[in-house]
Amino acid sequence: MKAILKIVATVAAVLVITILGLIADANLRIAAEETLAPDAGAPGRFVMVDGHRLHVATIGDITADPSGAPLLLIHGFAAPGHVTWLPWATKLTAERALILPDMMGFGHSERIATPDPSYTLKSRSAALAAVLDNLGVAQVDVVGESYGGAVAAQFALDYPDRVRRIVFMDAAIYPRPNPFERTGDLPFGIGRAIGWHVLAGGPFGFIAQNCKGQPNCRWQRLAHIAHTTDALLAMSKTQRQSQENQMLAKDVAKIKAPSLVIWGGNDRIVPVADGDRLAQQLKTNIAIIADAGHMPYIEQPDKVASRVLAFLRAR
Repeated sequence: MKAILKIVATVAAVLVITILGLIADANLRIAAEETLAPDAGAPGRFVMVDGHRLHVATIGDITADPSGAPLLLIHGFAAPGHVTWLPWATKLTAERALILPDMMGFGHSERIATPDPSYTLKSRSAALAAVLDNLGVAQVDVVGESYGGAVAAQFALDYPDRVRRIVFMDAAIYPRPNPFERTGDLPFGIGRAIGWHVLAGGPFGFIAQNCKGQPNCRWQRLAHIAHTTDALLAMSKTQRQSQENQMLAKDVAKIKAPSLVIWGGNDRIVPVADGDRLAQQLKTNIAIIADAGHMPYIEQPDKVASRVLAFLRAR
C-alpha cells in the first residue's frame, strides 16, 4: 500500500511540475514574442477614437461603389482582426468596395491591456460610426461574423439610417454559459497562459492551426503585437461585466434593415439553433452552409460569397 501511495505521489508531483513548467513557459513566451508595434506593416489608416488608435483598411474606391454604398466587414473575436477576412473578401471586390476595420484590441488597432469601456458593444458601435465619418461614408451594407455579428447588430440598432442591408454570419448574439470563460482571471500567470494558448499566439489555438505550414503567417505576426494576450483577456472580462448581450438578445428584433442569416451547419461554437432563433426574430431566412463550422467563409468561401452577393444585389 505504501508503495502504491508513493507512486501516486510521484506521479502527482511530476504532473504539478509539468503544469507549472507549461505556465512559466507560456508567460516567458508572451514576454519574448509579443513585442511588435500595432502599426507595424499596417495597410490602412488610423482613426483616433476616444484617445485610442483604431486601424481601418479599404479595398477599392469606397466613394464609388457600384451599389451606392461600400460594404463594411466586421470581424470576429480573433487577434488578427480584419486579416481573418482575407483572402475571402477578395471574392467580393469585383462587385463591391470594402471597409475592413480592426476593432479596438485586434489586428493593427491599439491594445488596451485592462478592462475598458472601449471594449463594450456600444463603444465598438460608436467607433464604427467614427470610422465611417472619417472615411466620409454615410451608409454601408454590413457583414458581421461571430462576435462581429453582435457588434453589427448593435451598430444597426444605434445607427439605423447608416445600414442598408446586413448579413449575420454565425453571429454570437445570445449569451451562453461557458465553464471556461473565467479561466483568464486565474492568478499567478495561469489565466494568461491559458489565454495565450487558446486565443493568442500559443501552439494549440486556432491561429496556430490556421497558420500550420505557412511560414511568416500574417495571422501569427499580428498575434505578436505587444499586449495581445492581455487585451484579449481584458475584452472577455469587460464583456462579462457589461452584461450587454442580455439586452442585445431582446433588442435584435428591432433591427429594421433587410437581413440575411448565414450559418455553418457544423458550427460547434455557436450552434445552428442560435441562427434559427435569430432568423425568426428578424423575420428572415437562414442559409445553412453544409460541411462548414464556425467560420464558413473560410471553409466554404465560394458558397458563402455567392450567398452574400446574391442577397446584397437584391433590391
